[in-house]
Amino acid sequence: MPREFRYDVVQNFDTITENETSTGNRYTKEVNLVSYNDADPVYDIRNWTHMSNGEVRMGKGITLTLEEIRKLRDILNEMEDLKD
Repeated sequence: MPREFRYDVVQNFDTITENETSTGNRYTKEVNLVSYNDADPVYDIRNWTHMSNGEVRMGKGITLTLEEIRKLRDILNEMEDLKD
């Protein structure tokens, strides 16, 4: 029998994008600190669907360690075409 999948959003840092449909569903891309199956939290960039009935569904995303998120930050800071 498969193990139950659990997650806990420990901290929400910010929402990158947010869209709402005529049905009342809201779609977001968020940066969070998430613990999966009671493991140490990881940084998580992921799509979420917030259903009009209150249900929240996790979409595809990426998880990063603290070292990886720092490296990503450095890469983004050095990308010339992102600077104003």
